[in-house]
Amino acid sequence: MPSKKVRLSVISHLARRAPKLRIVQVLVLLAVCLRALPLRPGLAAPLSQDSVMTITFPSEGSTLSGQVEIQGTATHPNFNSYGVLYASGARVTGDTAWKLDAPIAWDVRTMVVNGVLGTWDTTQIPNGQYVLALVVYEVGNETPLVHFINNITVLNEETTPTPEATATPDAEQPGTGDETGEAGPPPAAPTIVQPATATPRPTATMGAPTAAGEDENGDDEGGLLPTGILSIDAVKEAAKTGVSFAFLLYAIGMLYVLAKAAIRYYLRQTKGKSNS
Repeated sequence: MPSKKVRLSVISHLARRAPKLRIVQVLVLLAVCLRALPLRPGLAAPLSQDSVMTITFPSEGSTLSGQVEIQGTATHPNFNSYGVLYASGARVTGDTAWKLDAPIAWDVRTMVVNGVLGTWDTTQIPNGQYVLALVVYEVGNETPLVHFINNITVLNEETTPTPEATATPDAEQPGTGDETGEAGPPPAAPTIVQPATATPRPTATMGAPTAAGEDENGDDEGGLLPTGILSIDAVKEAAKTGVSFAFLLYAIGMLYVLAKAAIRYYLRQTKGKSNS
């Protein structure tokens, strides 16, 4: 039978290992709980291998014209039907307006594997950018599974109408006779209208000096001044302006002299006080 000392050492060893054993127990319990939780198929597990929704042609960035066969696969374990839609735009957004009144294919009840999903007549729509959608419905589910193809360009050659040829009437040759062979009247001579002759404007003349300094009309405003260009009134007005300007300059000069003399007097008085 072990002694008391041996039993105490065993108890002490188990006590030191107790925290590690608790950690292992917690980890094992956590693993069992996670294993028991059911997986949500919408978040973790992808669709089964029998559920395929894809468009293999046209691919993103393709340019189409004419009659186009949309190729791809539409399968599902609970398959009900599929459809192929198109809409204007470069990419699918929340505002994309699908052409529900003119689908490429709709309510097709047969699954397709690597085959033709529908035929798209691009000649019935304007040139531009479009998007495609493959829609697959399950049995008993009104919410479809959708696969999109973006950035499809439709580019059809625009036909230009051919203009119709118009009949040109035969021009009658001058000088020829009519159906009876008689010579027609000679053509009338054209009337040529001569342009009107421009009347030259009168030129200004210099007034001739007279003995009394008067012009031909007897006024004393003539002389050597050009007629109609410079008048005596204008000369008088200019003289008045010049005299007024001269008086203004004279007044400014007098104010400058008075101000200068006042400053000198003030400086002398200040200097005399500082010396005394």
